[in-house]
Amino acid sequence: MKKSNLLFSAVMALAMGSLASCSSDDLVTEVQGQETTVDHDQVRYLNVTIASAGGVGTRAETTDNDFLQGDEPKENFIENMTFVFYDAAGVPTGQAYDLSSSDIADEDFESSTGSVGKIWKSIIPVSLVQGRNLPSYVMCFINPVGSAEFKSKPLSEIEGIIRQEVVRGNGNFPMTNSVYYGDNPITGETKVRMIATPVNTGQLYTSEEAAKADGAQAIDIYVERYAARVTLNLASGTDVIVPNATDVNGYTLTFVPEFWRPNAIDQNIFAVKRYGLLGDGNIPNYNPTFAELQANFKNKTWWNEPEKSRSYWACSPSYYDNEYPKVSDDITDIAAKNDYTGTTDEDKYPYTLHYFNYNQIEAGKVEGGSPLQGSVKWENGFSKTFYARETTTAAKAWGWENTENTAYNPLASIASAVIVGHYELEATGGSAAVPEGDKTFYLYGKTEGKWNLYFESSIVGAMVKQQSVVLKRTAPNTYEAYREEDGFIVEHPSKSVRDIKNTTVAGRLVALQLDPLALPTGDNELYYYDVTQPEGNRYTQITTGNVEIVNSNLLSTGYASKYGDGIGYFNIPIEHLGGAVKTEDGKSYNFAQCPPGSFGIVRNHAYTINVNKISGLATPLRDKMQPIVPPVDEVSYYISARLNILNWRIVPTQDVEL
Repeated sequence: MKKSNLLFSAVMALAMGSLASCSSDDLVTEVQGQETTVDHDQVRYLNVTIASAGGVGTRAETTDNDFLQGDEPKENFIENMTFVFYDAAGVPTGQAYDLSSSDIADEDFESSTGSVGKIWKSIIPVSLVQGRNLPSYVMCFINPVGSAEFKSKPLSEIEGIIRQEVVRGNGNFPMTNSVYYGDNPITGETKVRMIATPVNTGQLYTSEEAAKADGAQAIDIYVERYAARVTLNLASGTDVIVPNATDVNGYTLTFVPEFWRPNAIDQNIFAVKRYGLLGDGNIPNYNPTFAELQANFKNKTWWNEPEKSRSYWACSPSYYDNEYPKVSDDITDIAAKNDYTGTTDEDKYPYTLHYFNYNQIEAGKVEGGSPLQGSVKWENGFSKTFYARETTTAAKAWGWENTENTAYNPLASIASAVIVGHYELEATGGSAAVPEGDKTFYLYGKTEGKWNLYFESSIVGAMVKQQSVVLKRTAPNTYEAYREEDGFIVEHPSKSVRDIKNTTVAGRLVALQLDPLALPTGDNELYYYDVTQPEGNRYTQITTGNVEIVNSNLLSTGYASKYGDGIGYFNIPIEHLGGAVKTEDGKSYNFAQCPPGSFGIVRNHAYTINVNKISGLATPLRDKMQPIVPPVDEVSYYISARLNILNWRIVPTQDVEL
């Protein structure tokens, strides 16, 4: 068969931002006034410009100051790219076109300003087979992870492709078309989701010379990175990390930062930006209209900017699952190792978001790296950038317009930056000396508004004095509270104990419990008052058969906060562009008034968090295996945020005091 070539002039705008795209909502098979099929094998040519969306802006009306050029060489580096063509129905047509590093010369790139970071121009051949439809749309996949899947699937399925990597092993950044809501010149529709860049038949040239000629119609493709860029800045010095001598009786506590990383992060990312809504009963709407999204955003327009072929919101896989833990036990009761080794419903990791423990953070890479393993190490300060997966949340999860929301722990539903470290203690005013070689301490009870601090050697004795559940018989039919330490331990309540009371317990909390393996016997046997027994026969000996019931009753004695090895963390919710509303004192958020888009990490946005001071108490970690699920009952940060988003769109910078 005779084959001919069609070319298009390609201009690729690496704004890492936005490309015009095709709507997958209502793909049609007829194109208004255009030739739709070819009557013989042929190659046409496209004049293509690829624009890399540099950054993300922070306001509805953006300026050049809202965008940040990629300052790391790899952020804009293109090693290879694949062009895939689709007909008006969104079905692949023609032969995909691959370019390798040997085909991409530095001189082909131009720098730009504003929302566009780099521009690449070229002529791309489009090979077509007789009887196949002409291209109506094109997508470009840069530094792709698994290009074969992109070449074979229609646009309606492209949106659902899942990936993990946002930075390749060689340091390159995967990118693809910017997705936004705009006008589709192929179908004549307005305000529809644009996924792939429209191609008019007038832009398909029968010779390379015609595609290169002055006045040739170029196709502008805007692409954006999968990754979001999060930078946390914290300096050293006692004026920034202030020794805490005000919250604890008899001790000065100095926090020593060790690492930071994003937490509550999606385990996967959509390869192409996706939108969605959660309807009644949390039923997902995967194809919302522009009007539905506008209603969700209360008619605010910050989230979409068709003039720049880009948008500033998206839905990550966890958005649709809409399930979050309240406490760390919701994870460890199922996936005890807090990892991905489980394969059955009984032991596999239970959430789409991942909540890291200290060991995972400590074992992470020092620089960037995968969002599953990476962390940034303290090196006399924090300043390095972390490249994270897109992670967004439906506003109902944090209780927007629902002041009585009890279904979720708002802080656990929001992507955050966590700073982990340990405390150094100094005794003051004649307090007990700090034990050598053991940094673990407990906070239990308050005196004159300050926490009382205990060590491993003293916490059991302090809690035993408060208990009246465990009894000792002193004479026939005479019982009194058992105040000896023998047989008692202090630990986080087991699942079976918690289940008896049908209660949740924050991961940092420990309670006085009887050790089933060390119950006193003989003359020292212990009792409890069992209300389920007949009156007159309710004093019951404690045995291994009923000790869990006794331990559930001991929860009434109260809890201590345990800093295992002295470790704790500060949790900083990452604000997006929706306009988060803080409480009057500025120490927390009024979640009921925080509209959609208030929090989250969106691809190709740059987030900067400046921690100006640490003076409050970190949230404790009882051990290094406890997943970091921010507590629902207390907030340990002070936030004043200004978000900036990228060329990378800058999401205003958050200035934080902890």
